[in-house]
Amino acid sequence: MQFSSLRDFLLNKMSMSHVYQPLLIRALIDSGGSATIRQLAQDFLRQDESQLLYYEKRIKEMPAKVLAKHGVINKQDDLLSLTVKRMTLEQKAEIRKICDQKIQDYIIKNGISIWDYRLIDNNGINDILRFRILKEARGRCTLCGASNKDVPLHIDHS
Repeated sequence: MQFSSLRDFLLNKMSMSHVYQPLLIRALIDSGGSATIRQLAQDFLRQDESQLLYYEKRIKEMPAKVLAKHGVINKQDDLLSLTVKRMTLEQKAEIRKICDQKIQDYIIKNGISIWDYRLIDNNGINDILRFRILKEARGRCTLCGASNKDVPLHIDHS
């Protein structure tokens, strides 16, 4: 495909059911033209405000509180910092290695089910059906009339 064809597709032919198509193209442009699905998923995650808000809340509710209580971190508004100052590269590498081992040990002990809450689909509703439902409802909740601009629409609110 030539630049002019891609430009024409983006400007005139691409139908938008969500931001995913231009997000994918932009991510590929930013990565030099190709990337793995995993790399692209990570890029999508950085753009997903709902996921960012979820993890901001999660960090505030548990690990930041516990680590501050133990004197491992300082919290000043939304800025978190380790209380340990100046570490050598070797010390940083050792701490990273210990953290990685703790994560692996926890996953081995508790199984991959620690992520189940994030892997559950929308009550068996796949993306194709979800799109069709939202399209038929003209992007609004059929009960209250809210749009995706008002609230995030999901299977119980579409």
